[in-house]
Amino acid sequence: MIINERPPNFELIRLHFPKAESPGTLFAYDGSIYNPSGTVVPPALVAHEEVHLHRQRDAGPNEWWNRYILDSEFRYTEELLAHVAEFKMQKGTNDRNLGARLLIQTALRLIAPLYNYTPPRSLQQAMKDLKQEIAK
Repeated sequence: MIINERPPNFELIRLHFPKAESPGTLFAYDGSIYNPSGTVVPPALVAHEEVHLHRQRDAGPNEWWNRYILDSEFRYTEELLAHVAEFKMQKGTNDRNLGARLLIQTALRLIAPLYNYTPPRSLQQAMKDLKQEIAK
């Protein structure tokens, strides 16, 4: 379900991720996708957020979010898995040039400042990690 409001833990998120207030930013929390700006959510982003929702089920949303906020390595891994799902939903073609452009675009989103990784990730590392996960 997509809810056009902020998630219950938004203030905590905003403290650690100032760019979380950017229009179009989505949040997975306790079985729902929160869409504060009310923008249209394409299927690839739904697939991305569904990965987060699935992974929250075991730990619970609050525990998952606490770890996501405090542990940059955990955050990167969670985003990597979600961006792979996003990539696969968009791929849909065997055109190598289109696939290569989509991989670069996905890698750029994976390392976006929104995620506030410490240390920051490089485009080359993100592309390598995406390729490894996509091949699994």
